[in-house]
Amino acid sequence: MGAAENRRRTRIVDRQFQLGLAVRLLLVLMILFAAGLLLAFAPSYYVLATTSDLKSLEPAATEFLVLHKRLWPMVLLSLAGIFFYAIFFSHRIAGPLYRINTILRALIEDRDPPVEKFREDDYFQPTAALLKELSEKMRATRGSTAPRTGGDPPPGDVK
Repeated sequence: MGAAENRRRTRIVDRQFQLGLAVRLLLVLMILFAAGLLLAFAPSYYVLATTSDLKSLEPAATEFLVLHKRLWPMVLLSLAGIFFYAIFFSHRIAGPLYRINTILRALIEDRDPPVEKFREDDYFQPTAALLKELSEKMRATRGSTAPRTGGDPPPGDVK
């Protein structure tokens, strides 16, 4: 039982799904950030690229350097925050999918499915209720009297 508790505390349940989601989200948001940065830097860059008058260049160059100094740390902090939020958010999806797969694997292997408890903030709560109902129905038809917490067949029922 201790292993199940530790498993649920890890934030990376399904590495491929969670990191893939985080990377895709990060890429899309980087593109949006790049567009925003382009809009922020465009006026100064336009003045620097098209003007040769030194009096006009000085304020544009100063603004350009101030934007660099202020925006890049914000961008890096935001992207790191988005990545970690995506990992946290995807945990609410990957954890329930892992538990649903455990139940379905037990049903396919003709074993009593383990009793899985979904966390309150997990997604797929209606699916969890349906799987619980299905598991109880299958136990009743097999003649099992008490819900089992394992997923292993009872002794003597080895196929």
